[in-house]
Amino acid sequence: MISPISEFLKEAGFEVESPAFLKGKSGATHMFDIGAYRKDVTRELMVMGLATADDEVSDQPAIAMFAKIYDVMPGKACLVAIPKISENGKKMASLYKIEVIEAENPKEVVKALKKVCLEKS
Repeated sequence: MISPISEFLKEAGFEVESPAFLKGKSGATHMFDIGAYRKDVTRELMVMGLATADDEVSDQPAIAMFAKIYDVMPGKACLVAIPKISENGKKMASLYKIEVIEAENPKEVVKALKKVCLEKS
């Protein structure tokens, strides 16, 4: 699932690391499934996490991602939930300003990325 996302981001002009290991303001290093930035534009960092479940992803990935983004302070954070995220997870992600992408396959993820994660904040 990560490979098609990385390829799309590269084609969109992003520098991509997967996995991305980023040092936060605390000095701790955090791992994200994908880290992407456009060095020629603003050097604004976008981080992404991927969570999967048989039925729906719980709120735990959003909570865990918040702890990491609070320390790293990226420009944008996206959580890809396969196939969907729980209502509580949506609420937590919204509170933490994490964009959620619900998708069942890589094609849906890329389509959603065009709308959600590549817009200017």
